[in-house]
Formats: sequence, C-alpha cells, structure tokens
Amino acid sequence: MKFLFDWNGTIADDAGRACLATNAALISVGAGTIRPSEFDRNFLLPLDAMFLRLGVQPDRLQAAAAEWNSAMAGQPAPIRAGAADFLARLHGDGEFCAVISAAGADYLLAELRAFEVDDCIDVVLSGAADKVKALRELRRGEEAVYFGDTEYDMASAVAAGCFPVGVLTGYCPEEKLRAAGAQVIITDYTQLSGEDVRSMALARAN
Repeated sequence: MKFLFDWNGTIADDAGRACLATNAALISVGAGTIRPSEFDRNFLLPLDAMFLRLGVQPDRLQAAAAEWNSAMAGQPAPIRAGAADFLARLHGDGEFCAVISAAGADYLLAELRAFEVDDCIDVVLSGAADKVKALRELRRGEEAVYFGDTEYDMASAVAAGCFPVGVLTGYCPEEKLRAAGAQVIITDYTQLSGEDVRSMALARAN
C-alpha cells in the first residue's frame, strides 16, 4: 500500500496563507483583490483554472502562478494536527509515502524540513500540474491512498485508481469532497491509523 499526500491544506494548515498569496498574485498581474469569503467560493485547482476564473488574462497565468508560489513561500504556516505523528508512524511501519503537489519545489522542500517530516517522505513531486498522471506514475498498479483537501484532489485520486481520503481544512466543504469521490473524511490525523486506512482501501478494492 502506498500513502500519497497533497501538501497545501492537507499537510500544511494554510488556507489563510493561500488567500493572501492569491491576492498577491492578482495584484502582481493587475487583476485586483478578493475577500476571504470570495476565496472560499473561488479556490480551484489547477491554479491556472482559478486565476482564469478570477479574471487573469491567459498570457499572465504563468506569472500569477509564480507569484502565488513565491508568496506562499514567504509566509510560514503550521502543520495540521497529528500529521507529523501519522507520517512518522507510517515511516516506522515501512510504508511508502509521497507528496504530490502543484506547489513550488523550493518552499515545499523547506516546509518538509521545517515540519521535521522530510525523513518520512520517500518521494516529493512538486509542480504537479496533472495530478492524475503523477498519481498513476507513483502508484504503478499498486494499491494506493491519496489524501487531499479539494475536489480536484478527490477527482484525481478516483481517476488514478487511488482510494480518496478527504481532509476537511477550509479549502473545500465536506459535501463537495464527497461529491468528488471522497470515501473517508477527516478533520485531522489523530482520527485514524495507517492500518485503518489500509483496511478501508483494501475492502473497497475487494
């Protein structure tokens, strides 16, 4: 069984930081700003889709995404409750763990070190614009679980044949996670063990 994780919102508890980064990106390309309530309604992955929705011109999407990653890197965020212990237990049990995220490599690797979970992660795929492709490449036909906090994460997990676990973090409400395919919803990582997840995923597979 492979344990695969999104990063922003899923491991890093950073919905507030993402709203600030979105405004920084919008300002950098002359597209104005949004309020926190508007961020909740408009957050979307991949980032290009969100910035198009927020009025960024197609030729400025790359610049907006680059500024978003830079702004995210400049603001610290805490790790989600129980995540470090959960990853440490998986690592101690010899489980394969990976992070698949659209986040930029520099700040993603820096946060892995800051959260002291870098030794627990076997593979980091940053800048993953196509999560379905990335998940399939990592899964390689084996049973796998993907933890994510957005509709995009859950739909990608389903399309890649992974067991989808929704993490309720503020980026996306529970009903949308379930509608996109989440089989389990958690609010933090103290609610389950690796064996719990493995059992649920294998039960579905059989």
